[in-house]
Amino acid sequence: PGHYCDQRDNRQEFAKLCRGRHVLDTFCYSGGFGISAALQGASAVDCVDSSAPALALAERNGELNGVRDKLELIKSDVGDFLDESVRQGKQWDRIVLDPPKLAPRRDDLERAKGKYKRLNKAALQCVRPGGLLLSCTCSSAMAQTDELLPVIREAAAEAGRQITVVRTFGAACDHPVSPSFPEGRYL
Repeated sequence: PGHYCDQRDNRQEFAKLCRGRHVLDTFCYSGGFGISAALQGASAVDCVDSSAPALALAERNGELNGVRDKLELIKSDVGDFLDESVRQGKQWDRIVLDPPKLAPRRDDLERAKGKYKRLNKAALQCVRPGGLLLSCTCSSAMAQTDELLPVIREAAAEAGRQITVVRTFGAACDHPVSPSFPEGRYL
């Protein structure tokens, strides 16, 4: 219960890359990415969200899927969690950064870009060399203007990390984009 269907295919594809890996699922909500990774053989999954009800949902979903023992549920502001993890030198093999809509309108884009950069910089500092970061945006203003990759590039430069784009995902096929409603391209 509680999964956003638009990320369904992305969860499945990401999970294929998690066997035997330690995964960090940030803004985990119902645990979709983390549970999918655990089902595909991730060794451990840390699920972080600031919402206690979301973590309770992730816990229940972990139980329903028989992977609760692989999940560490952490109630924290994700930005604070990542910053503290950087200070402590913590790293993961795979990280999912799937924040809520940070730019609900185009007027919010500049402010949101700063937040995305801060989050991505910290996440890049927390991913082990050779690891993978899945960075998402559900803000149509970011997706339509193709601003996410330049923001990640800036974050990588500030973090002293070299990045390679392995793949670009979008919403599942049951979320088609009408040419008359480009705002539908948001992921």
